[in-house]
Amino acid sequence: MVHPEDLDFYKEMDVPPPRLCYVCRMQRRLSFRSERFLYHRKCDLTGKQMISSYSTDKPFPVYDIDAWWSDKWDAKSYGREFDFSRPFFEQFFEMRNQVPRMARIQQKPMENSEYCNAAGHSKNCYLCFSTNTGEDCYFGTWLNRCKSCVDATNVNDSELCYECVNCTNCYDLQYSRDCKNCSSSMFLRACIGCTNCFGCYNQIQKQYMIFNEQKTKEEYEAFIMSLETGSFSEIEALKEQFNEFSKNLITKEFDGTNNENCIGNYLNNCKNVHYGFECENVEDTSYSMCIYRAKNAMDHSYWGDGTEKTYECQACGYGGYNLRFCNLCWSNCSDLTYCDQMFSSKNCFGCIGLRQAEYCIFNKQYSKEEYEKLVQKITTYMKETKEFGEFFPTTKSHYAYNETLAYEQIPLTKEEVLERKWKWKEEEENNSYKGPNIELPDSINDVSEEITKNILASTLSGKPFKIIPQELAFYRTHQIPLPRITPNERHYARLQMRNKRVMYDRICTQCKQPIRTTYSPDRSEQVYCEKCYLESVY
Repeated sequence: MVHPEDLDFYKEMDVPPPRLCYVCRMQRRLSFRSERFLYHRKCDLTGKQMISSYSTDKPFPVYDIDAWWSDKWDAKSYGREFDFSRPFFEQFFEMRNQVPRMARIQQKPMENSEYCNAAGHSKNCYLCFSTNTGEDCYFGTWLNRCKSCVDATNVNDSELCYECVNCTNCYDLQYSRDCKNCSSSMFLRACIGCTNCFGCYNQIQKQYMIFNEQKTKEEYEAFIMSLETGSFSEIEALKEQFNEFSKNLITKEFDGTNNENCIGNYLNNCKNVHYGFECENVEDTSYSMCIYRAKNAMDHSYWGDGTEKTYECQACGYGGYNLRFCNLCWSNCSDLTYCDQMFSSKNCFGCIGLRQAEYCIFNKQYSKEEYEKLVQKITTYMKETKEFGEFFPTTKSHYAYNETLAYEQIPLTKEEVLERKWKWKEEEENNSYKGPNIELPDSINDVSEEITKNILASTLSGKPFKIIPQELAFYRTHQIPLPRITPNERHYARLQMRNKRVMYDRICTQCKQPIRTTYSPDRSEQVYCEKCYLESVY
């Protein structure tokens, strides 16, 4: 269904209305984004051993990041003329399979953060993804401006947080979600401005609370001292206790603050954002997710930071103006259509891997007059072949479906994926000797440095994982027990705490007025409209 209010935007961007619903469009864009899958391979330019988001079976060359940015090669050497006897996408992807790609997506400066992807400006980070301006963070996703945060998902402007989900401006917070401006607390949900609290939900500006009951400072401190937070068995029991205690909590129809005329979830400082998710300082935007400081956009997934007039784009940012159907284009790109992995370029159509380019089509240089005439001719041709107006097809993704964020949002079985003629990657078996089985101590106080030299087996799947030295130091300092499952399994467990990016019509539990929320009608939560929620909590 195309909403009438969207038609003006399509006209402004000179594109036809989409043929898919917003969820399927999101799925298609996310099928071109892989973050957590990293592989060992050699740079096809230098032979250097490196870490890459592309496995060795990909058809295109993959270069180490420094080699890719060097002057030892030129993407224009792969340029070609457009053939009007063949489909656009057939020619485009034929060229894509020849143009070298960067091993990982990183924005420098990156210091001691080799095992990070889709990340920038980070220091001493490990297995962090979609992370910007991080320091001493491990096993995180969508961490922005964070320091010393471990096993966190969608956490911003925070420090010393562990196992937190959807938290902002928090300090020394553990096992919590949907919190803002909270500190020195554990097991919180939907709290704002709380400090020295334990096992609480829907609390505002509170201190020394235990399971939503007010305590004195002395009572609170005595309770905390009675806990052995470094014990795995005790933490598991506390998790179960808090989940039972909070199962009947009242939840707001959406998570967000300081918004005007918005529909979506995890929106902050937004105006006129419809069907938006994880958006901050965004205006006049629809069907978009995980973008920051952007306006006048539709179907834009990830990044932003100064973008305007973008449609059906994935991972475009650092400026960016009038981008249509683009993937991985950043650093003040403008007027690009059907471009991939472009930087500081403008007025290009169907190009891949160019830097500081202008008036190029299929990586071939043209004059301004030639470019404008040929673009118009190709666009007309693509409309006739019904190729123009949609993002790149999932069948042509760089990745297998189960390597991508589309799989996280919309899981499909192998059979369902192959039936759609999408790619599926079989899990590689590692039959190498992993050493003896290690029985982990219950308490972090009984763990020795030797643990960092061993390969551990997940209690959930038996898959191998390791404890890195800096991770162990964090657990010891903050009295946190060792994890028993792999980083990926911990990531997927945190994802289960978040609603999918889908909106549903529902009735406010309190006033019975219709609301639009990410809580589906068949779920048991008491979902209040914003007005009723604020009246109940404040």
